[in-house]
Amino acid sequence: MQTVTLQIREERIEEFLKIIEGLRTDMVEAYEIIDHQDDYLTSEQFHKDKKMFHRRLQDIQQQRATLLTEEDYREKMADFVADLKKRYADS
Repeated sequence: MQTVTLQIREERIEEFLKIIEGLRTDMVEAYEIIDHQDDYLTSEQFHKDKKMFHRRLQDIQQQRATLLTEEDYREKMADFVADLKKRYADS
């Protein structure tokens, strides 16, 4: 018997499971679904991210930071991407 490990996109898991169920009696002896989301939720990185997002939210609520309008955001991102293309055009 061989073991195969796959990483399936979250939005396609139901479709993939239907395929596996069709094969199960003939080919697949057993399968296991492992959700790695819990790994992240207990990780040190998750706690760092959580603290950072809470600080950012407090900054917005206390008006120490402002949100951009969609138009301003798109303009700044377009400028940023254009700058990157110009900077790394020869790479």
